[in-house]
Amino acid sequence: MKTFTLTVVSDSKIIFSGLAIYCRVKTLSGEIGFEAFHEPFLGVLSSKSEISFHNKSRVEKSINIKSGIIIFENNSCTITVEL
Repeated sequence: MKTFTLTVVSDSKIIFSGLAIYCRVKTLSGEIGFEAFHEPFLGVLSSKSEISFHNKSRVEKSINIKSGIIIFENNSCTITVEL
């Protein structure tokens, strides 16, 4: 099972930081999913959308957000959000 580092942060706390096998978000251009070693990506998340991901134990989790940005680079994904 290939994993990548996923970090979801807001201005006041770390919401999630750990290994993931999949992450799905909705950007201004549409929905996109990420797996390990995805090509570099930078995007703006859609307002009032959801981040959905599977951690390394394959447990699905989701986070409702107001807005945010996502960066995937060097097998690491950082999502900065407003809750």
